[in-house]
Amino acid sequence: MRFYGSNKGTESWEEDILGRDILRPGQSVRIGFGDGTDYCKFDFRAVFDDDDVLVAKDINVCKIGTYTYS
Repeated sequence: MRFYGSNKGTESWEEDILGRDILRPGQSVRIGFGDGTDYCKFDFRAVFDDDDVLVAKDINVCKIGTYTYS
């Protein structure tokens, strides 16, 4: 339903990256995290249609190519 990715230098979750889009089970999306700050470490927050929330901290987007919520 919603996805947030904020660099470690930010105090808030910023905006919902998916916007009006919704990912259904099995779907994927490519997101670029080049925000001009030179941060590699990001926190991710996913909100699902049943209101479950999963937070992943300190994800190094400079080193990983794929991140999967399952």
